[in-house]
Amino acid sequence: MSDDQLHQVAVQIRARVLAWCGLGTGAGIGPTPTLAKLASYAAKRVTKTGLVNLMQPEDRLMMLHLAPVSEVWGIGPAVTEKLRLMGINTAAQFAQLPRHIVEREFPVTVLRTQLELNGVCAVPLTGNDGVRDMINVSRSFTARIESEKDLVAATVDFAARASAKLRKQGSVASAMRVYARTSPFDNKQAPYAKTVTVPFSQPVADARVFARSAAQAARSIYRPGVRFSKVGILLMGLQSATEMHQQDMFGYDAGAEERVMGAIDQINAKYGRGTVKLGRSILSAEAEGRGKNVSPAFSCRASDLKLVY
Repeated sequence: MSDDQLHQVAVQIRARVLAWCGLGTGAGIGPTPTLAKLASYAAKRVTKTGLVNLMQPEDRLMMLHLAPVSEVWGIGPAVTEKLRLMGINTAAQFAQLPRHIVEREFPVTVLRTQLELNGVCAVPLTGNDGVRDMINVSRSFTARIESEKDLVAATVDFAARASAKLRKQGSVASAMRVYARTSPFDNKQAPYAKTVTVPFSQPVADARVFARSAAQAARSIYRPGVRFSKVGILLMGLQSATEMHQQDMFGYDAGAEERVMGAIDQINAKYGRGTVKLGRSILSAEAEGRGKNVSPAFSCRASDLKLVY
C-alpha cells in the first residue's frame, strides 16, 4: 500500500471507532511494529490530528530525536535505567548506538528493538503464542514509599504477580531483577536508584521463592530517608517448564510446587486477583495511596454511568 492509502485506512479506522464507540483514538503508521507503536505514542501527545506517519526516513529521524527512549516498545524500566547511565536518553541515541555494544550489554530482544527503530522488521506480530522472553511488573507510586516494610511489601507483591504471569505461560525463570528509584522530578532529595539481580540455582516458578529473594533484595536497596517513587520486578532467563523438568538429570520433582501454586492461581482466577496473596505483600494505606481522583469506569461499572433525565 502507498503512504496515501495507509493514511486513508488510518483515518477510516479512527472515524469508525469514534462513531461506533464514542472514543477518540490515535493512529500510528510505520514500516515496523516498533516504529508504528512510536508513531501511535506521538499521535496521542504531539499532534492535533491524532495521526502520525513514519514511513519516510526524514519523519522517522525527527520523531526518534523527540521521543524518550523509555517510550520505545520493548524498552523496559531496567533497560531504560542502564541506557541512562550510558548517556542514552532519546530513541535516536539508542538507534545510533553501535551494534556491538548492544549485543554485548543487552539481551537479543533489545537488539531487535534497535533494528526495528532503524527500519528493519525484527519483531514478529504473531507466531510466539504470547510467550514472553522476560516478564516485568512495576508501578509508580503517587504516595512515595518511605519505610522498609512498604518497600519489601511492594517488591513481594510484584514478585507474586510476575510469577503468576510466568506460570500462566508455562515458563520458569533463571533469574530475577529487583529495582527501585526516586522520582527524577523530586527536588527535595538527591536522585537514588539501585538494581539487584538474583540468580537461581535452578529455574523456578514458585511465588514463595521469588518473594523471599525479592524481600532480601528490597532490604539491600532500602535507604533511610529515601522516598521511592517506582519499584519493579523483572524475571529473566525464561524457559519452558515442561522442557526444564524433562531435561533435569537430577530428577527435579516440581509436583509439590505446582500443586500449591496451581491452587493459588485457581482461587485468584475465580474470585479475583489478590484473593490469596503472600502476607508480606500487603502495603500500608499511606503507601497504597489509591482511590483519589479516580476516573469513572463507564464501560464496566453501572454505578458510574451518568444519569439522563
